[in-house]
Amino acid sequence: MGKKRRTKKLSKRQQRQRKQLYKNTVISALMCLLVLGISYLIFKTDILKPRVNEVTASYISFYNNDTTDMIKINNIKRLSDDMGKSIVNTKSRELKVSGEANSDYQVVVYPMINNIDLEYIKFSITDGNTTYSNNLSEVPTRTDEGMVVYNGKVDDTKKVTIRMWISKEYEGDIDNNSFSIKVNPGQVK
Repeated sequence: MGKKRRTKKLSKRQQRQRKQLYKNTVISALMCLLVLGISYLIFKTDILKPRVNEVTASYISFYNNDTTDMIKINNIKRLSDDMGKSIVNTKSRELKVSGEANSDYQVVVYPMINNIDLEYIKFSITDGNTTYSNNLSEVPTRTDEGMVVYNGKVDDTKKVTIRMWISKEYEGDIDNNSFSIKVNPGQVK
């Protein structure tokens, strides 16, 4: 009698082992199919190829041959005029201008990405103790679409700080704006 019980227990154990083996085989086969499917997607499709942002790509500039002396200010913010002119405005750049003594130079702003009317874009230039501010619609425009925001004379080494902001009066969207600044004909260090 003891032997029959024992054989029944073994057969139940064997059945559990077979079920477990079947389950492991099915899971392994599904994993292999998943790996093969993902590999096919990666190698036969362009799912992982980098995509060009068409909005940004349409603003690539080809007119400037000498881009090493250009400085960018990206994503300027909406501020009051007092805050925009102050040190609180983080959208500022300090330029060190050097060159022949008493030679003339210009600070020129080029809009790279801008959907905001220029009358709402403001700037402030500090040259030593003098601060000059205006909006971009009030400054002269060059033939290369640059806006001359400042004319100066080179001292030994001159520091000029430019700050940019958007007027509080502007109520539209201010995302994705970018401006580049260039000093002509002095050198930027």
